[in-house]
Amino acid sequence: MSVDPGFFIHESDKAALDTLKSIPGFTPFIKGFMKVWNEKQFRILNLSSRLRVSEEQLPKYHRMLVPICEKLGIAVPELYIELNVQPNAYTYGDNEPFIVLTSGLIETMPEELIPTVLAHECGHIVCHHTLYTTMGSVIMAGAAALSGLGSLISLPLQYAFAYWMRCSEFSADRAAIVYDGTPDKMVEVCMRFAGLDQRINDYASKEVFLKQAEEYRQFVKDDAWNQTLETLILANQRHPLTAIRAYEADVWGKTEDFLKIRLYLAEEEAGTDHEYVPMTFSAEGCIGKDVSEVRSRFEKAGIGNITMNRIMDGDPGLRCDQVTAVAVEDQPGFPEYSWLRKNSRITLTYYSPYSSEEVRSRFPGKVRIPESYSYCIGKNAYDVYKAFTSSGFTNVTAERQKSGRPLFARDEEIVRVTINGTSRFEKGELAEESDPVVIYYW
Repeated sequence: MSVDPGFFIHESDKAALDTLKSIPGFTPFIKGFMKVWNEKQFRILNLSSRLRVSEEQLPKYHRMLVPICEKLGIAVPELYIELNVQPNAYTYGDNEPFIVLTSGLIETMPEELIPTVLAHECGHIVCHHTLYTTMGSVIMAGAAALSGLGSLISLPLQYAFAYWMRCSEFSADRAAIVYDGTPDKMVEVCMRFAGLDQRINDYASKEVFLKQAEEYRQFVKDDAWNQTLETLILANQRHPLTAIRAYEADVWGKTEDFLKIRLYLAEEEAGTDHEYVPMTFSAEGCIGKDVSEVRSRFEKAGIGNITMNRIMDGDPGLRCDQVTAVAVEDQPGFPEYSWLRKNSRITLTYYSPYSSEEVRSRFPGKVRIPESYSYCIGKNAYDVYKAFTSSGFTNVTAERQKSGRPLFARDEEIVRVTINGTSRFEKGELAEESDPVVIYYW
């Protein structure tokens, strides 16, 4: 019932991760970290110092977690409660990620918002953030030096990790919105982190909070110095500002992309037919693939209205059954992680040259050239002779070259091939079956 995370990963998350990976010291740090880090270290800390949630222990929170994982399409991770007055939740690990909620968070958040927080943490798992988040947290906490990795950490690497971690929160927020079906709860979670403790007995407005976020955006956007100050404030922060998170969540919750995700998941749950289907691949990614493979990908995605457009002439480098173009309702292409109507008409244009039988029936007296001139050079004369005669050429001869042989030339190695006097020809081209083919060899 889940949808691929590529449909809700935030654009800045992707860009920041690419930037992080481009930092010169990134690869050496990754290699060093993987040598000294072990997930068992976390398990020792969790089992010894935190309260593990299960069906027998604090089952209410376990019951919250299970449907979230089902909807996001991940295995249920271990969940722990940590005694910490600071309201927080985090997810670490790699192969066996786990989630921790602090006691301060449970005191701060109303119970109906805890699933949203858990869905956010599960979002980090489904978006494959957890390993890099673990690394970034080690750097931000200054613990890398204790592991002997301090010399591998430069300021650009530290700032790049912090920036990516902030951007990754937007993707995790979107995962929570996907689970809830609305951005409203995520906006309220941000309000709670901003200061709305549940013990505050007064009216609070999401709309006013979002106006506050918009005011902040304009305040920074319109002044270069304010932008500099923002950069300095956020340089070592691992979370984005709560008002901006709320604004981003609210804006994305109104987009067509989110509405299609919500519709798709609702149709899945109800067992009804889909209006739109998700495309995890692009039209461009289909070019050069085998046409049967591409057709199968569309059919697995749920689209069955496929028109096959065969072309018999093409560039010499094309393979048989290779896709050359993809169109949707006669419009070229579509991007990766987009939505297409299930009844869309897909046209797959592919190259498939005339078979020998088709050549004989359509072009009497003609045959198809079996190999290109460049392919023949250096090949065995007998093999090429057999290829041409098998293709239907009736006037094929072979001539041994008696002079000018290179020192390392092999016996019966082809020097040149001509068809009707020309030595320039391509595989698949048509020629008269009576055209003289001369194979020159050592």
